[in-house]
Amino acid sequence: MRAALILGTQLLDQHPATLDDDIDEFFFVESAALFERLPYHQHKIVLILAAMRSTARRWELEGRTVRYVRLGDRLSFSAGVARLIGEHGAEGLAWMRATDRGVDDRLERLCAREGVRTRTYPDELFLTPEGEVDEWFAAHPTPVMEDFYRWQRRRTDTLMDGRRPTGGRWNFDEDNRRPLPKGGLEIPALPTVTHDEITREVIAEVRERFGDHPGDARDFWLPVTPAEARGWLESFVRERLRDFGPYEDAMTADQPFLFHSVLSPLINLGLVTVAEVMDAALNAGDDVPFASLEGFLRQVIGWREYMRGMYRAHPALADVNFLELHRPLEEWWYTGRDIPEDLPVPVRTVLERVHRWGYAHHIERLMVLGNWFLLEGYAPREVNRWFLTLFVDAYEWVMVPNVMGMSQYADGGLVATKPYVSGGAYLQRMGRWWRNAGEAKAAAYTDGYWRFLERHEDRLADNRRLSRPLAQMRARRDSTGDDAE
Repeated sequence: MRAALILGTQLLDQHPATLDDDIDEFFFVESAALFERLPYHQHKIVLILAAMRSTARRWELEGRTVRYVRLGDRLSFSAGVARLIGEHGAEGLAWMRATDRGVDDRLERLCAREGVRTRTYPDELFLTPEGEVDEWFAAHPTPVMEDFYRWQRRRTDTLMDGRRPTGGRWNFDEDNRRPLPKGGLEIPALPTVTHDEITREVIAEVRERFGDHPGDARDFWLPVTPAEARGWLESFVRERLRDFGPYEDAMTADQPFLFHSVLSPLINLGLVTVAEVMDAALNAGDDVPFASLEGFLRQVIGWREYMRGMYRAHPALADVNFLELHRPLEEWWYTGRDIPEDLPVPVRTVLERVHRWGYAHHIERLMVLGNWFLLEGYAPREVNRWFLTLFVDAYEWVMVPNVMGMSQYADGGLVATKPYVSGGAYLQRMGRWWRNAGEAKAAAYTDGYWRFLERHEDRLADNRRLSRPLAQMRARRDSTGDDAE
């Protein structure tokens, strides 16, 4: 008998194993130990387990033979796979190659111990084949995201007029940086998901087993099947894509989702594919401004694929600490309790919504949370661990380059060409977090910004993109006699 192992983050409706006539049975393994290793947000655990069980049930109804190890069996992942191999007499095991490092090697070793032949399918969670992305990064030792994005546009013939970009420009990012208008704007709500019996069962089990983890499983809000995920995608394209572009960097205290698609948790599990997302966006219709369409696709075929390539090409990113920051995260970051009263309003607000939803959109991650972590000197590996734990769309392959590179500048400039730090003025412009500009200027962000530049002046002095703020910092220091240390 030949079996295929279906990993919990690879739940594609057309998984390559389902198209393989050599596969007789499909193995699924839940392991409580995986979810106990870190205090993962309850919504993340519900999402993965409900999606796994829904996939298994759907395939059974389609006539496939499914073998399943559940949390209640109290087996490690390896022990669960070994049990299924032994109990069902598997002579060979196939699986789709994992995006996170180490998983494939672990499975190869396990199968060697069990005397089982192995075979792997390509990782189909991405648009770019593994060999092609590896070849591009090998040819670009200092890889620039814009160069990668243009390569992707040409390679896939997306938004192209022959060899030229549609609209005459590769990047419309300058058109996508507006704050919300002062008079307000109608923001469509995310679709409501109705939980079925499987999801309700998982919610109850997660509350019982992982009740001390962040979040409350009863508030779970995400799709768990491909059909639901496609409905989520269609709703975004119909109701929010038009305004996504201009307001993708906007923030507001009372709206956690704005015009964002919130598709990353679903794409990262394979519930909806990159190709499906591209097709839906490209067929959105003429009422979607080109800057919105380009800005959205840049995230999907550019940034997401670039992060995966960075992760594959630069394994050392997981341990870098260019600025030598070592402050540990306090427990309240994980528990959401006893948050300091003097925590700045943007940080407190976004932290509270992360604990509720397991989510914050990209500019809040970067310029509210990441900015604050960096200004306060938190250790980058601790910051990465926190994001990996609290966010429903977070996995090692995407968090390591995003957090260690883009957010925390721990790589010294490989992923991002400068640290993404700011004072209160930027946050006030994009989110109106304080009552007025004076309060923003007096906020802890602003003081922390100048102290950050002075504290790391020697390491940042050669960065051309920081020449102006460093000059401003020096002038400020000379005029006030302020010693940032």
